[in-house]
Amino acid sequence: MECMQLHKKIYGVIKHNTQLFACNLFDEITIKKVEKKKIQIILQGEFSKGIPNNEENTIFKTVDTFFQTHHKSFGVEITVTKNIPQGTGLQEEEQMIEFVLQFLHAQYSETFTSQFENIVQNKNFEIITFPEYKIRPDWITSISDFLSLPENTEKKQNLLNYSPLFSLHQNIIFSYYPDIYKKYLEYKELPHCQNVELIENGSALYIFS
Repeated sequence: MECMQLHKKIYGVIKHNTQLFACNLFDEITIKKVEKKKIQIILQGEFSKGIPNNEENTIFKTVDTFFQTHHKSFGVEITVTKNIPQGTGLQEEEQMIEFVLQFLHAQYSETFTSQFENIVQNKNFEIITFPEYKIRPDWITSISDFLSLPENTEKKQNLLNYSPLFSLHQNIIFSYYPDIYKKYLEYKELPHCQNVELIENGSALYIFS
């Protein structure tokens, strides 16, 4: 059997307006084609703790779903090194899944179109992460869903104590973690900062200068 292995750095990416921008934070992923017809996920790195390496892993589910529609003649060993804190909203998981799918489709000589091929590298772009808060999108979504109920309208209004210009998700994060809001204000005051925003659902700020 032909031994095939691919390795890739997965850079943290955010979408600003209509463009994708990559920051200097990156995870690493290696996928290896193996004879034994099984899916193995190996996790390592500073921020790998708490990520499942079994059927609950998103990458595992992706590969398993792929093999349900293709003749499974080989297995894969996937090693992920987590250098980006979980919950930052930097789209690294989406890129990993895309990389794995690209690899799998190539084994069957199938075309695959990438949505991350034209990432813009911006030298005047910085990411500030807050891994100690471990903000998870599902946590924020559950709070948002609760506040969206008609009987919780007053609670929702009370939560918007920073600015109605912020999204509900941003107000939730700033309300629960005022240190993040304090850091946001600090960067807004810097003369070289053109734009400071909170990344989607995650505990990270991105700064354009």
